[in-house]
Amino acid sequence: MLPSDVFSHVSAALIHGLDPVDAGTKKVEISRSAYSRSYPDMTLYDRTIAVEDVDHSLSYPVTSLPRTLADIALDHPLEVSVPLISEAMREGRATRESIEPHFAAGARGLKRARLALTLSNADYESNAEAFCAVKFRRHGVTGMIPQVNTYSPTGKFIGRNDFRHDRAPVIVEVHGVGKYYMHPKGPDQAARENHQRNMNLVNAGFRVFNLTFGDLFRPNIFAQIKWAIDSAINNH
Repeated sequence: MLPSDVFSHVSAALIHGLDPVDAGTKKVEISRSAYSRSYPDMTLYDRTIAVEDVDHSLSYPVTSLPRTLADIALDHPLEVSVPLISEAMREGRATRESIEPHFAAGARGLKRARLALTLSNADYESNAEAFCAVKFRRHGVTGMIPQVNTYSPTGKFIGRNDFRHDRAPVIVEVHGVGKYYMHPKGPDQAARENHQRNMNLVNAGFRVFNLTFGDLFRPNIFAQIKWAIDSAINNH
């Protein structure tokens, strides 16, 4: 590395301690005011980095977190940027207002970057949920609201759902390993509670989709969700 080089993009996000669902690249990413070039194990971005946009408090010189997230939004797919931006928002480490000023007018990828900010949300309780929100967008599923309290017709609290549609009785839960193995009474108890809650939701008239992480990569699952929403709205 040259003395003026700084780690940027996903490499910087990792140094900042963020946890990507999809890294988007296996290469080290570095920004320098010289030239852009791609090597088998490294991508160089020709970028002017202001002094205030370099963080020297970590093990290596990296772009500041807001600048890092802006660069990722400009240069990487939504599947990479939205979970990372949402994680930083959830942890109170970045805001839309701190990221957006780093979007230069006319920059390549600007439309996608602004969409990434729109889709990002501190309400997602995991990066997998943020990734799921991107897949909703990819597959034309609209109206899904994150982290909604759901009640029975008699007003009894059933649970807080990862996503619930704003018009149709459709719920989507994104299940990671942590939901089971981080339960204080163990995975078996977690599974029993999840099954009971699922039955309570079904009895209250909801169609529930329980997605594993692998399901997030299966287009047919999102086609089923979209069909369930459209059918419920059209038959209402």
